[in-house]
Amino acid sequence: MARSSLDRWLAPWVFVLTGVVFNIISALITHYFIGLNNEQINIIDREIQQKQVLIDSLWQSRIEVERKKEFFILLLADKPSATGVTESYYRKYLAEIQNTHDLKDFTAHVQQPADVDLKLLLNLSDAAQQSLIESINNTYFETLELQERKMPLEGDNSSLFSIGIYGDADDR
Repeated sequence: MARSSLDRWLAPWVFVLTGVVFNIISALITHYFIGLNNEQINIIDREIQQKQVLIDSLWQSRIEVERKKEFFILLLADKPSATGVTESYYRKYLAEIQNTHDLKDFTAHVQQPADVDLKLLLNLSDAAQQSLIESINNTYFETLELQERKMPLEGDNSSLFSIGIYGDADDR
C-alpha cells in the first residue's frame, strides 16, 4: 500500500518536470535557430538596401545624362556662337560619357577631330542611358533574387516561433 501512494505522488511531478525540461529545450533550440535565421535575414536586408541605393544612384546618373544632353543641345544649337571653349567642353563630355559607360563602339567617332556633331551626342547619350537602364534592371533582378532567398528563412522563423509558442503554451 505504501508503494501505491508513492506512485500517485511521484507521477505528477515526473510529468511536470518532463514538460518543463522539454519546454526549456524547445525554447533554447527555437531561440538559437531563429537567431541564426535573423542574422542571415539581416545580411540579406543590408544587401537589398545596398542594391536599392545603387539603383537610385544609377537612376540619378541616367537623369544626369539626359540633362547634360539637353544642355549641350541648347548650347550647340546656335552654330555661330559655338566657340573653341564650347567645343572643348563638348569633346571632354563625349570622352567622359564614353569612358564612364564603357561605350567602346563610339571610340573612333569621339576621337575624330571634327566639328560639333549633335547626332553623335544623341547616339552616345542614348547608348549611355540604355547601359544605365540595363544596369538598373540587372540590379533590380538581383534584389528580387535576394528577396526570394529571404522568404524561406522568414517562413522557417515563423514555424520555429510557432513551435516555441506551443512549447510555452504547455506551461500555462
